[in-house]
Amino acid sequence: MAESFIKRLELAVRRRYNTWVTRGGDPLVVEAPAAQSIVKPDARILLLRQDRIGDVLVSTPIIAAIRACYPHATIGMVLSTNNTAVAYAVEPYVDRIHVLRKSVVDLVRLRRELRRSAYDVVIDLMDNPSSTSALLMQGSRAPIAIGVDKENRRVYTHVVPLADRTAVHIVERIARVTWPLGFDIPREELRPKLPGVTPHTSVDPHAGPNQSYILGINISGSDLDRMYPESLLAEVLRKVCSSFEGARTAGRLELVVMSAPHHREIAERIGQQLDVRVLPPRPSFSDFAEAIGHCDMFLTPDTSAVHVAAAYNIPSVVLFAQDDRLLLPWFPYATRNWACIAHNAPLAAIPTSDVVRHLTQMIHEITGLKPGAS
Repeated sequence: MAESFIKRLELAVRRRYNTWVTRGGDPLVVEAPAAQSIVKPDARILLLRQDRIGDVLVSTPIIAAIRACYPHATIGMVLSTNNTAVAYAVEPYVDRIHVLRKSVVDLVRLRRELRRSAYDVVIDLMDNPSSTSALLMQGSRAPIAIGVDKENRRVYTHVVPLADRTAVHIVERIARVTWPLGFDIPREELRPKLPGVTPHTSVDPHAGPNQSYILGINISGSDLDRMYPESLLAEVLRKVCSSFEGARTAGRLELVVMSAPHHREIAERIGQQLDVRVLPPRPSFSDFAEAIGHCDMFLTPDTSAVHVAAAYNIPSVVLFAQDDRLLLPWFPYATRNWACIAHNAPLAAIPTSDVVRHLTQMIHEITGLKPGAS
C-alpha cells in the first residue's frame, strides 16, 4: 500500500513538472508523413534515448532510417550509463554520442554540451513522458523539437499522434517520429538492427535426420525480480529434457544455458543439475548478442535479449511481467514468439506448465522434433 502511494505521488510530481517545462504553446500535430521535410538535408539532429538497453535496441531501425534519409546530416545521440553497453548498435548511424550520468552536476554539464553543439532539431524517441527528455530538449535550445503526442506535449514544436498502446507495437509507435521529416518506415524495415547481423531464415522442420538444433536459455533479467526463479526454471528444463531425451541423445537437440556475469553461479547450478551445456558469460553485450545468434530457438525473460533475438529472427518463448493489462507487451518484433505473461505479478506467478507447453510447442513447430520420440 505504501509503495503504491509513493508511486502515485511520484507520478503526480512528474506530471506537474512536465506541465511546467514547456515552450509556451501547443505543438503542430503531424498526422501523416509530411509532403516536405521540416528539416534541411545538412541539419544537426539530436536523438534522445537515455533509458534502458532494450529501448535503444527497438529504436535502431528508426535511427538507421533517419541516417539513410539524411546522409549529409550531423547526428548526435544521448545515451545514459544504463545503456551505453549497446552504443555499438547505433554507432554506424550517428556522429557523436553524448552520455547522461546520474547527477545534477552532470545533467547541467550535458545541457551545456548540447547547447554548444548547436543542434537544429531534437527528436525524442520515447512514447511516455520523460522529465529528463524535457530538460535536455530545453537545454539544447534546438528550434525544432519532435516527439510523440502525450501529456508533456507542449515541450515539443511538432508531435505525431500516439498510436494505440494496447494494440500497436512499441517499434511502430515510435517510428512515427519520422513523419515530420517527410517519410515513413515500411513495417518490413522495422526489425531491430545490430551491426553485421543478417536475420536468420526460417528453420526447416523437414530437414534431414542429422540436422541439429540449439535451444538457448537466457536466465538473466536486469535484476532477480525480473528473472524466473531458479527452482522453477530447473523444473521446466528438466521436463523439456525428459520429453526430448531421444533427440538430445541423438545429438539433434542441445540446450545451452547463458547468463550475465553476476548470475553465473545460478547458470552453473542449473547446468550441473540437468547435464546441459553452460556458456561462460560473455565479456561484452555485443559478444552476448553474438552468442544468441548461434541459437535456433530461445527462452528468455523480458529483457534486452528479447530484441537481440528479434534482430536475428530467432523464434522465442518470452516470459513477461505485465503491470498494465492495457499495454501491449514488447514482443520480439516480426519474430515468431510464444508469450507467457504474469499480469500484475512477478514472473514466479507464471505456471511451469505454461512454460513447458510453450517450449514444447516451439521446439516441435520449428524443428519437427516430437516429444517422446527417440
